[in-house]
Amino acid sequence: MKLKPIKVSMLNQYIKKYLMSNSILNNLRVEGEVSNIRTSKTGYTYFTLCDENSCINCVCFFTDSISQNGDKVIVEGELSVYEIRGTYQIIVRNIERVGMGKILQDLEMLKEKLKSQGMFDKKQELPLYPNQIGIITSKGGAAIKDIIKTFESVRANFNVIIYNTLVQGEKSKENIIDGIKYFNNMSVDVILISRGGGSFEDLNVFNDINVAEEVYKSKLPVVTGIGHETDRTLTDYVADVYCHTPTAAAERIIIGYKDIEIKLESLVYSLKYLTNNYLTIKSSDLKASKYILKSYLPLEQIYKFKNELDNNKNFIINTTNKKLSDMKFQLDIINEKLVSYDYKKQLEKGFSIVTNSTGMILKDKHQIKDNDILRIIFKDFKVTAKILNIEEVNNGI
Repeated sequence: MKLKPIKVSMLNQYIKKYLMSNSILNNLRVEGEVSNIRTSKTGYTYFTLCDENSCINCVCFFTDSISQNGDKVIVEGELSVYEIRGTYQIIVRNIERVGMGKILQDLEMLKEKLKSQGMFDKKQELPLYPNQIGIITSKGGAAIKDIIKTFESVRANFNVIIYNTLVQGEKSKENIIDGIKYFNNMSVDVILISRGGGSFEDLNVFNDINVAEEVYKSKLPVVTGIGHETDRTLTDYVADVYCHTPTAAAERIIIGYKDIEIKLESLVYSLKYLTNNYLTIKSSDLKASKYILKSYLPLEQIYKFKNELDNNKNFIINTTNKKLSDMKFQLDIINEKLVSYDYKKQLEKGFSIVTNSTGMILKDKHQIKDNDILRIIFKDFKVTAKILNIEEVNNGI
């Protein structure tokens, strides 16, 4: 005979009543480290209590303004079930602060160790106009959407290469390290390491010493945009540029392109203002001249004013045309500079790009040797070739 099924809510209610009837679970004293602490709009405090192997959710129906992430505490309370989600948690009645937790202590010691080794001091300059930007993040995360949206806010021709990786969990460490190595073997100008916000545990991979060391060893400048404004990891300290959010990191990388747009807008505004101001002055002079003509009407003065009017008109036209021509010339120069960064334009002219088997662009004969495999990229196709002979070319012959 089959049992009659019950609803999920009834099951959770039963479990909650069962836990509440247990005298041991109603009078708990649990020791652990605080993480992911936050206060709701209602004044309640939520946090996670962890040890080396496990975590449990806690809620205080009061505002705890003393405890901080990393504190070692003893909580007194009862075990209960949050019926809506079917999760259990400790309802905290009292919190006793014991000291700094081991996890935070270990992190602070590691931070001081890296600082004493000078790993926080190496800061490479970012390129003003990056042509290739490498991003290490999860393609499915919220961070990449904010980054792409920020990049699309400028009218500039640069390439974005995304290295899809896990950004939390044990396997994410190797993914991130592989991403840094991958971009260091490519011709990117800057590397952006990013992920959205999360708990201390979610972001803890960026406190891993191996990830921090790989960032420090990078020959390319590294920018980090990890979590929210209050989050800062070891990777952030070692990076060449630290930004408090993914959006801020993207803004920092393309700041050079934004400056160009601001300068262009300023020049256009100045041109319009000066032209309108000059036309206003000359219009006033013209009205004054008409008034004088109506008052005196001497034929000689009429011809004189007419000549002055023609001269002023020509001067306005010539001056305006010259300013517009100068502005167009400056805009054309800036546009040519922006277009010149696009390697695809060079491919359309018949040029090609030659790389080795790892994708590195070849610029010097010392980068290749006989029997190496090359990849040659043309406009519409790619060719794989093998080097049979290397000869030096003198005087372009």
